Amino acid sequence: MTTVVCWKSVDDAGRETLHFCSDSRFRDSGGRQWDSGRKLFSSRRYPDIFGFVGEALPPQTALGQLIEAIDSLSLGPRSERPEDRMGTYKAYLDRTVGAYPKSAVVEVLFAARDDSGPSFHMWKIRYGIGRGPGTAHPIGVGGEKSRFIGVFGSGDEDYLERLLEVRSEQQGHTSRAIYWAFMDHLASGVDLFTGGPPQMVRLKASGPAIPVGICYKGSRFIYGFQLDKDQLGGTEIAEWHDEKYQFIEPVSGKPRSKAKRIVRR
Repeated sequence: MTTVVCWKSVDDAGRETLHFCSDSRFRDSGGRQWDSGRKLFSSRRYPDIFGFVGEALPPQTALGQLIEAIDSLSLGPRSERPEDRMGTYKAYLDRTVGAYPKSAVVEVLFAARDDSGPSFHMWKIRYGIGRGPGTAHPIGVGGEKSRFIGVFGSGDEDYLERLLEVRSEQQGHTSRAIYWAFMDHLASGVDLFTGGPPQMVRLKASGPAIPVGICYKGSRFIYGFQLDKDQLGGTEIAEWHDEKYQFIEPVSGKPRSKAKRIVRR
């Protein structure tokens, strides 16, 4: 259970970027919760991103193992085509997530770019209750304009209501508005399975996947893990956002000198 949002932005030069944003809460049916759970995963070598919604234990464990196998070149010859990689990754996930006796549905999201080009692709792999292999469903991410791709998980209905409200604002059809709607959804507390700090990863038109640092309620986070802001002077995480979606310096939390200032009424 969770909320994961995906969208694509296109800049003035036509360069596309794919974004994943999630919360960090793990909660069970007994009401016990933990707001430091990792739900997004990205390769440090390649343009591959994963996320999940549903029962947390099997996908969180399996995706961490899968990312390590990808980055350590332990899966045999790598195909440049995302379609081929999806089949390879699904086979591993079927043997792990699919083998777990799940009490709730699990959906694994996989987004990728061609290793040799700028084309994005995305799938949702659904695993039903109990044991069994998953079923892969393609998700459209095409088009030459920025677009909202989808929301997944238990908080989907409330998020869509927040997005509809944000769409009525002056900047309601920008990429940052999708993020604003997520922040509004997070603050609402409507979905008990969504909470904690946001976490983000993105794919650009070239290079590997990029983890994004978040400044949330005055603290710094990466993948939902809280960091000491005074020790971030040498961080390798290049991109940091605050609640307004401004690019900021991780230590001071202030907008970068050349970053666009964002005002939300």
